[in-house]
Amino acid sequence: MTEPLLSVRNITKRFGGLVAVNNVSCEINRGEVVGLLGDNGAGKSTLIKCISGVYLADEGEMFFEGKHAHFAHPIDARRHGVETIY
Repeated sequence: MTEPLLSVRNITKRFGGLVAVNNVSCEINRGEVVGLLGDNGAGKSTLIKCISGVYLADEGEMFFEGKHAHFAHPIDARRHGVETIY
């Protein structure tokens, strides 16, 4: 079994008293196409921004290619091949 390309574990992001993303975990394998669906205000964009270095998650951890990843800025994520295209 191969390790996932990206593993997100227990990510939580708060804005003051508002919990925008609550304890989200997922794994994305190499070559896999993933869709993220949900209601308006469900935290989809916030989760993507946490993964791509726009926001720092308040809790949880992320692994890229099996190594602990901390993308403090979008350029850090881009250097690893992680980028958001709007």
